[in-house]
Amino acid sequence: MAFWSPLFRKQAQELSTTVPLNLDVGQASYPDANYANFASEGYGKNEIVHACIRELATSAASPRYYVQAPSAEGGSVEVETGLLYDLTTKPNPYSDWYSFIERLVTFLMVAGNAYVIKERGRNDQVSAMYLLRPDRVTIVAGDYGAESYVYTVGSTEYGVAARDMCHLALPNPGGDIYGLSPLQVAARTVNLDLNMTAFAKVYFQNAGVPSGLLKVKRRLTSQEEAATIRSRWRSQFGGVNNFHRIAILDDDAEYQPMSNSPKDMELAGLHNLTESRICAVFGVPPILVGANVGLQRSTFSNYREARLAFHSETLEPMVARILRYFNANLFDEYSTNETLAVDWAAMRATLDDQEATTTRLTALFAGGILTLNETREALGFEAVSDGALRRIPSSVFEVAEGQAAPVAVDAAPVEQAHPILAEIKAPRVAPRAQILRRRMIEEREEETDALSAKVLTHFRGIRNRVDGILGRHMERQTAQTKDYPFGVSDMLPPIETGNMERILEAAYRRVSKRTFGTINDVGVAGTLDWSDKLPTVQRVLTQAPTRAAMIHRTTSKAIGRAVGIGLERGYSIEQLARGVPDDKFPGIRSILGETENRSRLIARTEIMRTQNATTIGFYREQNFVYVQADDVDGDPDDDFVDPGDPEGRTCAERHGKIYTLEDAQNIDDHPNGTLNWMPMPRGYTGGAT
Repeated sequence: MAFWSPLFRKQAQELSTTVPLNLDVGQASYPDANYANFASEGYGKNEIVHACIRELATSAASPRYYVQAPSAEGGSVEVETGLLYDLTTKPNPYSDWYSFIERLVTFLMVAGNAYVIKERGRNDQVSAMYLLRPDRVTIVAGDYGAESYVYTVGSTEYGVAARDMCHLALPNPGGDIYGLSPLQVAARTVNLDLNMTAFAKVYFQNAGVPSGLLKVKRRLTSQEEAATIRSRWRSQFGGVNNFHRIAILDDDAEYQPMSNSPKDMELAGLHNLTESRICAVFGVPPILVGANVGLQRSTFSNYREARLAFHSETLEPMVARILRYFNANLFDEYSTNETLAVDWAAMRATLDDQEATTTRLTALFAGGILTLNETREALGFEAVSDGALRRIPSSVFEVAEGQAAPVAVDAAPVEQAHPILAEIKAPRVAPRAQILRRRMIEEREEETDALSAKVLTHFRGIRNRVDGILGRHMERQTAQTKDYPFGVSDMLPPIETGNMERILEAAYRRVSKRTFGTINDVGVAGTLDWSDKLPTVQRVLTQAPTRAAMIHRTTSKAIGRAVGIGLERGYSIEQLARGVPDDKFPGIRSILGETENRSRLIARTEIMRTQNATTIGFYREQNFVYVQADDVDGDPDDDFVDPGDPEGRTCAERHGKIYTLEDAQNIDDHPNGTLNWMPMPRGYTGGAT
C-alpha cells in the first residue's frame, strides 16, 4: 500500500484523536535513572561533573531577570511592581531569585527534571514558589501529560494538582514524561573517571612500588617463612611514605615487577578522554572548568573564544528554556500580558573585547545606525547635550522601489564633522577604564559609609568626655571662681589622637587593599598583589598620624576658641557649656554636637585621598606614565583650585585633562570632591594637556 494512499489517510485521521501519548495511562511512570547515585557519585564525587554543573547553574543565575509588559507605543516597558515582580525577586521567604535559579539548574542537570510547586493564597493567586527534590516527585500520567503529582517525604505522600506544579524536563526521546539527565548519558564515562581516580588512590595506598614477585633462590621451609619475608618487604617499602626508600636484596633474592606502572597505562590520556566527554555532554568547554584537557591548550584568546561559545551555544539556549518555562507555567495564569525576560547587557559587556567593541560601535555611528549619544553611552562615556546627532554618509542615497537611482555627476561633497566628534577622536583612556571608574565611585560611597560611622562614634566619645568634665565642674563652681579648672588638653587628650590614628590606618589599609583588588579584577592595568610592604601602600598608611593630628587640631582649635571667649567674657562653666544666645555664643556642647556632617566630610575626604593615592601608586608600579582626571560632578561655579595642581585648574576645568603621574599625585581635591584618575594606555605619547 502506498504511503499516501486514501486508505492510509483515512486510518490516520481516525486514529489522530484517539491515540494516547503516554504509556500505561493512569499509572505512575517512574524514570529509569537513579537520582541518588547521580547526586552522590556524579555531582558529589566527580570534580569535572561538579564543575560543569556549577558553571551552568551560576551562569544561568547571573543575568538580570526582569518582568516586562507591552507599552502603548508598541514596544515593551519594564515592570517593577506587582505580584509577578515580587515572585521573580523573592520566590519564597527563604530564597532569592539568584539562588532559586541556581538550584533549579542544578536539579535539572542532575535529574533531567526540575519541579516548582506553586503556593496559592486565598484569592487563588500564586503567593510563593518552592523547588522540590526531583527524586521525591512521582508523576501520575494522563492521556496527554501529567494528570497529577505525588510528593513523598519519608513515608508521607502529598498529592499535588497538575495546575499547581511547574515541571521542566530535558528532552527524552525514550521516555513519555520524565526528562533525560545528562548524567545518565555520561554515566559510563563518569564511572570510568571515578574508577581511575579510585585506582590511583589504591595504588599509592597499597604499594609504593609496582606489584611484583619476590623470588628467593633457596627453598623455603614453610609457609610461615614466606609470610615473614612478604610482611617484612611490605612494611619497609609499601605505602606512600616508603615510596622512595632504597631496597637492598642479598644474593639469594630477586624482585620481579608483574604489573604496569601508571605511566605505562596512559592514565593521563584516559583522564583527558573522560574529561572531554563529560564536558561535551554538559556543553561546557573544558578550559572554563579547569579540566586538564582544556588547560593544555589554554591561552587568553582560547579562553575568550571558549567563553563566547559557551555563552551563545549553551547558556543562552538554557536561559531561553527557563524563560519559556516560567512564562508558560506561571505568567500565563494572569491577564496582565506580563512576561519574564532577561537582560544580557552586563554579562555581554564582560565578554566583548574593548577594542573590537569600540571598532564596531564607531562603524555603527559612521553608518548612521547609532546616534552620537548612543555610541558614547555604549562606550561608557557620558551623554552630551547636543549628542542626538545621527551621521549619514553623503554618498548614500535612499531610493524607493520602482524609481531610478540618482547619478552622482560630481564627487560627493565632503561631510563636515560635528564639533562634538572631536571628543571621539581625542586620546582615549586605557581599555576598561570606564568600568573601573564606575566601580571606584561605588566603592568610595560604601567605604565612606563605613568610615563615617566609626568617626562619628569617635567624636561622640569626645563629646561625652567633655560633657562629663563640664558637668562635674559646673556643680563645684562658685562666684569667686575666675578661671576654669580644666584646659583643652583635659577635654581632648593625646590618647584621642591615637584613637583617630588607628581608625584611619585601618580604613587606609582596607581601602588600598580593596582598590588593588578592583584594578586587578577589571584588568585595566595588569595585576599586582597587595602587600603592606609595597612603597605605594606604605606611603598611604604612614599618612594616618599626620591626618589624625590635623583632624584633632581642628577640634582642639574650636574648643580652645570657645574657652578663650568664655574667659574673656567671664562666662560661667554652665554658660561655656550651653552657650549664651544673646551673645550669639553657641557653647561647647553645640560645637561638639555638629559631628554627623563633619564625620561624613572627613570620611569622604580620607577615602577619596586613599583611593586616588593607591591608584596612582598602582599605575606607577605597572609602568604607566599618564593619567586622565575624571571629575564629572565638578561644579563649574566652584572656584577652588588645589595648590598641588600645576596648571591652577578648578575641578570643572581639570575634568578630562591629562596629567603625568608625578603631577597627579600632588592633587588632593577639596573635601566632598569626586576626583578619580583613569590610566592612559602605556603607549600614550601625547603628553599632558
